[in-house]
Amino acid sequence: MKKLKPLSRVVIALSALAMIAAYYVPLWQILMWAPQYPEGLEMKIWVNNITGDVKIISALNHYIGMKHIEVNMFPEFDYMVYIIGVVIGIGVLAAIVNRRAMLVIYTLLILACGIAALIDFYIWGYNYGHNLDPTAPIVVPGMSYQPPLIGTKQLLNFTAFSGPATGGWIFLVAGIATIGVLVYEIYTSRVRSKAASAIVAALVMVTNISCSTAPEPIHYGKDGCHACKMTLMDNKFGAEVITTKGKVYKFDDVNCMLGFLHGDELKNPEQTTILIVDFSAPEKLIDATTAKYVKSEQIRSPMASTIAAFETEASMFTFNQSWKGEILNWNDLQQLYK
Repeated sequence: MKKLKPLSRVVIALSALAMIAAYYVPLWQILMWAPQYPEGLEMKIWVNNITGDVKIISALNHYIGMKHIEVNMFPEFDYMVYIIGVVIGIGVLAAIVNRRAMLVIYTLLILACGIAALIDFYIWGYNYGHNLDPTAPIVVPGMSYQPPLIGTKQLLNFTAFSGPATGGWIFLVAGIATIGVLVYEIYTSRVRSKAASAIVAALVMVTNISCSTAPEPIHYGKDGCHACKMTLMDNKFGAEVITTKGKVYKFDDVNCMLGFLHGDELKNPEQTTILIVDFSAPEKLIDATTAKYVKSEQIRSPMASTIAAFETEASMFTFNQSWKGEILNWNDLQQLYK
């Protein structure tokens, strides 16, 4: 059996020992914002407890038929402390035993625990958001209130965010470090077997998936514009701004989006992903920085920007034959709405 490099053993041991912090810091967090709660509400999920504004969130959710959130509704709290202990023990043992097979076991165990935790949280969120009391004071037919798995989601007048807290980030860093060690060990020893190649490909794919951000579909008739607070209704218009942390802001018109980008709310607007709806393909989100634009008084946009976006020049010229509008690019828009 192949032995590990000294540096690899140190990284494995540190990654395992770092997870001890999971017993002392929260693992996950759910944050909520609404006009009546501008300071936000938070709920922190620990290894065996829930803290934060749990009573307030439960009281608000009860109005729409959701159950009260209590610690005893999570049987996972009874055994999570032991699962984390096993993961830490396997990691320390992998560093001591000094065999690549143990490193593979440790890496797969971390990945399995992470995936299982996300699946478990999704199932809980689905049941919590769909199994509603039909006699609740507020009933919206066909509406469900499942919290987001990762990222943000609009729930009535609340914007909800779900993501790792301090402990979750420690687990993520430990997992990425362990994957990096395994890739490093395989690369430096120049292993070319099919089994090793499959392991590397699978781990890289899982890492890429876990670190990616993606746009959210715009739910017309439900989602509200982050800038003007109007409900998005016309599926030929709309835009999204996605931060590097995966938070999604939605807008009903290009002028609302640009006003937000030029404001003070974003810390690093240049690092965001900016998408806009293609007028010729309703609800299709395209890259706003490469899109083509037409400004014409004949374009009835939601907030009177009189601007339509297109992915291709061909579709833009087709519509503009009747509009006879001004053709703009992304830089032109920046100057227009500074």
